[in-house]
Amino acid sequence: MYSRTLRISGATLLTAILFSLAACGGYGGGSYTGSGQVATITIAPATATITVNGTQQYTAVAKDSSGNTVSGVTYTWASSSPAVATVNANGLATGVAAGTTMITASVTYSGGIYGMGTTITSNAATLTVSAAAMAVGTMAVGRAVPGAVVSLKDSQGQPVVAMTDGNGRFQIATSGLSAGFLLMGEDNQGHVLFSFAANPGNMNITPLTDLMVRIWYQAHGTTAGAAFANPAAHPVPQAAQLAALNQAMVGLLAGTLSSQGLDPASFNLIATPFVANGSGFDAVLDHVAVSAANGEILLRDTLSQRETTITFDLAQHAVAFSTVDLNGQTAAMQANLVLP
Repeated sequence: MYSRTLRISGATLLTAILFSLAACGGYGGGSYTGSGQVATITIAPATATITVNGTQQYTAVAKDSSGNTVSGVTYTWASSSPAVATVNANGLATGVAAGTTMITASVTYSGGIYGMGTTITSNAATLTVSAAAMAVGTMAVGRAVPGAVVSLKDSQGQPVVAMTDGNGRFQIATSGLSAGFLLMGEDNQGHVLFSFAANPGNMNITPLTDLMVRIWYQAHGTTAGAAFANPAAHPVPQAAQLAALNQAMVGLLAGTLSSQGLDPASFNLIATPFVANGSGFDAVLDHVAVSAANGEILLRDTLSQRETTITFDLAQHAVAFSTVDLNGQTAAMQANLVLP
């Protein structure tokens, strides 16, 4: 009878332990809720440079001891020097002061009856915060574009050249240059993409930033190529104009951005940092295509199954967006934007 009582108590205790672990995910701090035990964590990018008040988005991949990716993991992010840069619960680092810090992501496993935990920590990514004005960004087309030549010209046509790294990232010092900035990215296969910005900071180069540049200059009776050849004669948009153009473009892609976990209310096609890793905004780029013919531009979004025809009224510097549902489930939508 006595031994049976012990067995019942042991089972009850085991049940209580299992219930407790299930209730808290089995982890403290950063927690694991995936399908296997986390053995390693890798974060990217391994190195990055931002300016004071600039941001860098980090991503983390957890794997089990067999090398399989573990999903559903919540990480604890940390900066070794919060006075240089902070990092939030989503892995977004923000520059505070000039210097260098190490960014890590970790998960703590609180296993065992006595609660003695084990912490798995990622590689330490080096983040440099520069006090100097910088243009930083990612060149991607649904994948990173490594080894691309990125040429930046300021409002007076002063040029500076850099090259993208293996993650499509680039950085260009803009100290002594006059805002705004026009960028041209050229890969080693003859493809050219444009971008622009009113001030130093993040400046992505993608098919969508290229579309924004071409819309702006076509509405003003010229081309992106002509503008890059002579930026002084063809200035980039001011901050308010650029914000209006971004808002219009994000509105066209709102459903697709939301489907990839991005907030259309705050996402900026040019200024929001992203990692070209096949997820998030990089996944959006996988599903958009831009073409031009007969003075019109066509934007096809295969995720939302919508196609937008973009036309121009040069006399008014106006752009008209006409969107149709390729499945025929909704009526066509019309929108207009004046770009003075």
